[in-house]
Amino acid sequence: MKILHVVPGLGDPANGIAAAATRLAEEQRALGDEVSVSASCTAADCRLSDVVFVHSMWTPPVLRACHAALRAGTPLVRVPHGCLNPAALHHSAWKKALVSPLERHYLRRAACILVTTDTEKAAVERWVRGAKRVEVVGMGIDDLLTQDFPDFPDIPDHPDFPGFPDIPKLPPKRMDDGPKTFLFVGRLHPLKGLDMLLAALPTGAFLRVIAPDADGAWARYERLARQLGVANRVTFLGVKTGVEKMRELRAADALVLPTHSENFGFAVAEALVVGTPAITTKGAPWEGLGTHGCGWWTDVNAASLRAALADCASRSRAELAAMGARGREWMLADFTWRACAERVQEVLRCLK
Repeated sequence: MKILHVVPGLGDPANGIAAAATRLAEEQRALGDEVSVSASCTAADCRLSDVVFVHSMWTPPVLRACHAALRAGTPLVRVPHGCLNPAALHHSAWKKALVSPLERHYLRRAACILVTTDTEKAAVERWVRGAKRVEVVGMGIDDLLTQDFPDFPDIPDHPDFPGFPDIPKLPPKRMDDGPKTFLFVGRLHPLKGLDMLLAALPTGAFLRVIAPDADGAWARYERLARQLGVANRVTFLGVKTGVEKMRELRAADALVLPTHSENFGFAVAEALVVGTPAITTKGAPWEGLGTHGCGWWTDVNAASLRAALADCASRSRAELAAMGARGREWMLADFTWRACAERVQEVLRCLK
């Protein structure tokens, strides 16, 4: 089968949608399909494909790609990536209202809409009356699950880490009783909730922020940190990828994703993969953090987040490391891109 993925923002290292689409495409190739990934397409491009996946919503490239696929008569598969979750719809609502009729038209004419969770499926079905088919196919993170991390150097900032043998070939976890360090990974976007995290940071705890500096957002959050009196405990690191990013995740006591709306939340999975517990809100589909004993899943408000952070900060590092180890076991058991691609392949076989 010839498959075309259209992914606006392709090549942006901070674009989680592009990263997910690219990994899905790689696994589809491994299953024997002929797959290409592009930031845009024309009707002529679509005629050369058996199916066109259009990722994300609302933007002109997305709308043009949908139009091109339908004009070419090629089956269209929409992948909204959480764009129809309630909090996401609320953000810049007036802009989205302008193109909502067109988006509903394209979604109804799509052969299928692929979503990550049952929660997202419900949100899509509420917003799009008369969609032909909505399928839950999940996500995968196995490119992280099986890494041996052979290039990890010692962590110079913490030379006294004792060994933590449950996860081989990863830097050892810190076990002393010093102040806790939290890590935020994501875009500096209002929906990500960094402002709420800065306000809820426990006394004495530190926060490290991995995020690109877009449109002056970095300066705005630095200014907010000064206003809240926590600037001396917050470090903005810019963009980190690969081993550098994994090292930050491993060295943190907990990853914090204080999101208002998240379709998946790759940062949570990345933290768990390297044995670090996570704290996130019910704006993200990570209820398993509680059931698997590897983190906190809080209500989307400052008080709940503050309570979770305080609980985490009060625990010993040995206990937090054990939570992280349970999280890694969960990821190893349940999350692979191959399984996701196989589910998608099964859906495509059934398309008419």
